[in-house]
Amino acid sequence: MKKLCVFAFLLAAVLVGASYVVVVNTEPFANVYVNGIYAGIADINGVLQITLSSSGQHRITVSKSWYVVFDGFVYLSQPGQIIFYAPLRRAGSLRVYSNVYPVEVYSEDKFLGRVESVRDTISVPEGSQYITFKAAGFIPETRLLSFSYLKETSVNIDLIEEVLSINLKVEPSEFSPNGDWYRDNTTFYIYLSKPAQLTISVVDSDQKILWQWSGNGKAGSNQIVWDGKGVADGEYTVKVRAQTEKEVFVTSGFVKIDRTHYTSTKEIILTTTAIALGALLFMFLISAAQ
Repeated sequence: MKKLCVFAFLLAAVLVGASYVVVVNTEPFANVYVNGIYAGIADINGVLQITLSSSGQHRITVSKSWYVVFDGFVYLSQPGQIIFYAPLRRAGSLRVYSNVYPVEVYSEDKFLGRVESVRDTISVPEGSQYITFKAAGFIPETRLLSFSYLKETSVNIDLIEEVLSINLKVEPSEFSPNGDWYRDNTTFYIYLSKPAQLTISVVDSDQKILWQWSGNGKAGSNQIVWDGKGVADGEYTVKVRAQTEKEVFVTSGFVKIDRTHYTSTKEIILTTTAIALGALLFMFLISAAQ
């Protein structure tokens, strides 16, 4: 019984010694999060000790009023204690008056946050900053603003709506949906200058619609895959229509289907995979027999 107690004591000591301890040094009374979960608040000296149960990479987030949020990572490879420094930058706050919401706010290409209405404020490092305001479908606007610690800065912006424009690329422009695992489908790459309702049609020489897709397109790149099922070999026109409440834009391209172009891609992949699996099985049987 005595030996069992000694063993239990030693086991407990090993388990305690195997813990991963992160000592966060930051601003006093700052809130600390580990992997998005609240871990505690730093003491009057700006120190918080956190005990973790696993190794690997952990995300440390530290926040405090009138400071810029800190985001960083700590990598734990072995049990023990590690000191993690999370310096916070003093900040002012920004309130955005805009003709459109939501607005994304950037400081020299660094994302600061997103405001959904005039009620929201964003922490911005103190000092003079070039601040860029972006909203989907509108031309970005940049202002030089100054921010002071513990003070609010307000800005009034009037974003100008972008003109609807569209660009269509078909890649590959010729494909062969014959099940050989090589160019069995094609992709319609569509660029939109702003969000719009999209309609894609594949039509023949008589303008008969053979395939059609409709959906909401986002600003930037949109990709729609087409497998050509139910459409005979031939050359066809791809028509794309983008529409907003005020604008309509139409563009077109071409696509060709040719199922006679058959390759051995599928057979090569299946054969190579079978050989690799066979080799692994052979090595496992030899290892097991030893």
